[in-house]
Amino acid sequence: MSARLAPFPRFTGAEPCQGPDVDPEWWSSSNTTDRIAAELFCMRCPTREACLAWALDHPTEAGDAIWAGTTHNRRYQLRREFGLIAREEKK
Repeated sequence: MSARLAPFPRFTGAEPCQGPDVDPEWWSSSNTTDRIAAELFCMRCPTREACLAWALDHPTEAGDAIWAGTTHNRRYQLRREFGLIAREEKK
């Protein structure tokens, strides 16, 4: 785990995931179409960086949901690239 732990993103209500016509279930759905929609919404989000930092630093809490347009597997790859994975996780 990294030495720093990013705080949970501060949402303003202007984020695409907070819109009135958006289903919050898309970010945790097992449906591929829903997950792609969530990823696309994230691509234009002003708090994307904060969401990604939080999801990278809190992998258990982020779980399998889409965070900052990334899947669980992509975040695992990023954590490996950034050296954020603890030794015991590499086993």
